[in-house]
Amino acid sequence: MTGPTQKKLPLVSVIIPTFNNGRFIGSALESLFRQTYPGERREIIVVDDGSTDNTPEALKKYGQNIFQIHQQHRGIASARNTGISHARGEIITFLDSDDLWYEERLQKVVERFVENPRAGMVYHPVELIDSEGNTIVHNFYYAFGYKEEISGWVANEIFSGRIYCGGSSFAFRKAIIDRIYPIPEDIKRGVDYYMIAFSSCFTEAEYILDILGKYRFHGNNISMWAGRNNRKDLAAVNKDFAYMRGKLLEQIIGFQDVDAKKVDLNIIRRRQEQERIFYHTLDGERVKGIKRIPSLFKGRPDHRDLLRGMAICFMALFIPAFGFSKLLKLYENLKRLQIIKF
Repeated sequence: MTGPTQKKLPLVSVIIPTFNNGRFIGSALESLFRQTYPGERREIIVVDDGSTDNTPEALKKYGQNIFQIHQQHRGIASARNTGISHARGEIITFLDSDDLWYEERLQKVVERFVENPRAGMVYHPVELIDSEGNTIVHNFYYAFGYKEEISGWVANEIFSGRIYCGGSSFAFRKAIIDRIYPIPEDIKRGVDYYMIAFSSCFTEAEYILDILGKYRFHGNNISMWAGRNNRKDLAAVNKDFAYMRGKLLEQIIGFQDVDAKKVDLNIIRRRQEQERIFYHTLDGERVKGIKRIPSLFKGRPDHRDLLRGMAICFMALFIPAFGFSKLLKLYENLKRLQIIKF
């Protein structure tokens, strides 16, 4: 590879948290063993968070090629904390156990870190595949309307959701991870977003144009897509994300060296209010949700946030709770077709 000689290449720690993903983890690991980045300059840490399926058996065949940690089931945040606590690399990156990387992924990520010593994060687009590995969309970022090719200080773009915060598409310098560690282990959903958004408050990011991984979409993904077909589940998802954003705000505010000129916390607050409005309305407490509507327009929102706020206002005032899932699906389809941009 270009850049420093192999003797000077940074050690890369790849952390794979897993829970009941025995059917996929072998493919994830095989994609690591095919990496063009030298094997002696990477370590693979697999944290099995109390799996009850065939995950332990699936990991046995890899023996000394990976560092395995087994713990009682405590959730994704705990599994990531455990992996971080054992990582020795100068660069730390995470691969979800149901995702895959292209063979040049680590090499290109390291090259970008070397090219820009100021960058504490590097990220790239991914392909979207189904549970069988078939391509759904070639470029997830482009297909779902996320912004591309943004480098530098990207905190506000991340806060707003305009940059996709997929754990398998980001890598970090250890010095940045050390600043945000440990992750609060009471966060149920949005751990990737928490880590990436928090990290973006302290460093610049570099974007690699190449698609370097595959994000697998299946029924057990812990994401904002969860619960789309069930009103109760959708309420729980929004409640969990609102809680995560509250923890994120609490942590960021605790750091006095965060540059207020580069970091607009009002964006996080508005997204949190959106989620609170949704879960109150979905839980049958529409009046509580309506009372929060003014908060969507605080802190000088830009035109996209104004449009989003007006759409949420309309939903809270006029749409029956059972119709939220259908509208959200329609919104995602319109974003994918790039008919709407917010």
